[in-house]
Amino acid sequence: MKEAIEDEGRAVSHELARFLTTLGTIASISPLMGLFSTIVGMIEIFSAQTPTGSNPAQLAHGISVALYNTGFGLLIAIPAMIFFRYFRGKVEGFVVDMEQQAARLVDMVHGDRR
Repeated sequence: MKEAIEDEGRAVSHELARFLTTLGTIASISPLMGLFSTIVGMIEIFSAQTPTGSNPAQLAHGISVALYNTGFGLLIAIPAMIFFRYFRGKVEGFVVDMEQQAARLVDMVHGDRR
């Protein structure tokens, strides 16, 4: 009986946490994507430099691209990390409660507890 409860508990735990990996990946990769886009913006800045001088409009555009993409990466990453940690904590709490209730049930069925 205890083994059947543990098997079902593992299945429910897996079901509760099935999208947490995706949310954690989004939270981890978003700043990296923002950094990559920042590098693209910096490349635009350096490509504005010519032997005859620089184009201020192209420099400003490259800086704009770099800053916007960094900001968007953080804008996605920060809430994703907050939700990831919140839901991971909820799932862990549910699993602990489930294990405690299962132990009580087994003890009650076997007459060890009231």
